[in-house]
Amino acid sequence: MAAPHAAWIGHVLRDGASLRRAFAEDSQRIAEAAALIVASLRAGGKLLLFGNGGSASDAQHIAAELVGRFVADRKPLPAIALTVDTSAITAIANDFGYEHVFERQLRALGRAGDVVVAISTSGRSESVLRAVRAARELGIKVIGLSGAGGAAFAAECDVAVLVPSRDTARIQECHITIGHMWCAILEAELCGCALPAHPVRAGDPDTKLVTLDDLLPIRDTHAREKRTVVFTNGCFDILHAGHVASLRAARRLGDVLVVGVNDDAHVRRTKGEGRPINPLSQRVAVLSALEVVDYVVAFSEATPAEMLARLKPDVHCKGADYAPPNGAPIPEAEIVRAYGGRIEFLPLVGGLSTTGIAARLAG
Repeated sequence: MAAPHAAWIGHVLRDGASLRRAFAEDSQRIAEAAALIVASLRAGGKLLLFGNGGSASDAQHIAAELVGRFVADRKPLPAIALTVDTSAITAIANDFGYEHVFERQLRALGRAGDVVVAISTSGRSESVLRAVRAARELGIKVIGLSGAGGAAFAAECDVAVLVPSRDTARIQECHITIGHMWCAILEAELCGCALPAHPVRAGDPDTKLVTLDDLLPIRDTHAREKRTVVFTNGCFDILHAGHVASLRAARRLGDVLVVGVNDDAHVRRTKGEGRPINPLSQRVAVLSALEVVDYVVAFSEATPAEMLARLKPDVHCKGADYAPPNGAPIPEAEIVRAYGGRIEFLPLVGGLSTTGIAARLAG
């Protein structure tokens, strides 16, 4: 029996993923904010963070990652959340009013050269706005985190990152993601740690196309971080529902999906004149648009054996038509088994093939 709320959960997850893709257009501001923090800490400054409710939790979370550790074991980095001293907070709120709880702590602890991260999902929190104005008086740089309604708040900050949403939960999910990215950058810039693995783009920045040489060091990082790398390959000349089902099934077998794509010359040799219908650049663009695909690698050889020998994915996927005992032979099988990988077979959707679709279009 289907679990209750599964459809709603899927909608929320897809909505969050769509928001992050849209938000990726603001990556420059996130990087500018990171640069401000790096410069301050490198010069002996510190990071001060504050916000209310869930934003208070985010402030504490980020500060804890920096004083403790995010990914790597390294020296502690100076960060203070102004949301944790309950005696100071309640005393200030009682004696001066809640709107002063961050401002007064900031005036006591902040110094010119420090940086503050002020978090308000609405951009209208009076306690946060007062602290921002105090920081500007003290010569402290201000980074603001808010949502789509935070334009006025952003105008009072040196750098502001506004999540393009008015849904508080989605905004907060993006805020902690930003905080984690800052932590990774600070560990890299101030402590010499490697940034976590990330997709490399080669050529057109709008695709996931990489060269094998680009991919090998990323593969090593995935291995160190114990991520399962899955590989599958094909022509993908006219992408159809069968391809999508197979790629989704492949992605469920691991954490990272690499798709090998035959180049135009190979498709022409094996499929005949008139193929490919779509050139390599267009096939790569379509595959890159699929969320389940992490990297696309083009190859000209008859089989992916050479690529597999170098890449060594944990899982190599073939269609169910290759499955034993009656399936077609897999020339690269011994290579995969030799380095300790495994072969998995993907389900096929009956009646769907590029050749069949092309024939119907021609007829």
